[in-house]
Amino acid sequence: MTSDNELPDSKSARVDWVIRAPDNAEMRRRYDIWAAQYDADIGTIDDYVGPFETVSVAKAHFDASALLMDAGAGTGLVGEALRREGFERLVAVDYSAQMLDIARAKGFYSEIHECDLSRPTGLESDRFDGVVSCGTSTQMPSASLREFVRVVRPGGKIVFAVLPPAWEDCGWAAIQAELEAAGKLSLIERNDPFQMMPTTESEFYCEVWVMAVA
Repeated sequence: MTSDNELPDSKSARVDWVIRAPDNAEMRRRYDIWAAQYDADIGTIDDYVGPFETVSVAKAHFDASALLMDAGAGTGLVGEALRREGFERLVAVDYSAQMLDIARAKGFYSEIHECDLSRPTGLESDRFDGVVSCGTSTQMPSASLREFVRVVRPGGKIVFAVLPPAWEDCGWAAIQAELEAAGKLSLIERNDPFQMMPTTESEFYCEVWVMAVA
């Protein structure tokens, strides 16, 4: 059982407490606790630039009719930004039930799935035109990249807001190299770095990468 009383008192302390959880299971538990406060803490562009920069790149690579997975959707900040740009066929995937309950109430998604993308899911192979993911490279297990490639159709794309040091440290780079060697994935665009969470984690500089699924 969890309690909101565990939440630290300040916004910056709450962000730090969640993103520096010692393992994936504990991070999931902390996200569930943080869910009700999440949008108030980082729901604006002033606090969390990532969703807006990521969607700006996605807009250049997908038609508005594209079927997109929002991977690590949380409370739906990326989904909201996508809807503002005219995207309507959106599927949310996250492992936090409490975060997804908030996303569901916003009405941005046609489907919502609570699952761990680092393991085989029930999602159909080659179903999506693309995956959009933001704020997950330090938190989502790197094996999720294999699942992204499986569920995206050939010729589709993955638009991923990446923290480059975490890409190496958390194992994403090794899986990317494996998929590239197998001819399943290629990095086609790497955008300029930007400060992802300026009010709480000013040292986090992010890049939006675009990968094509072969």
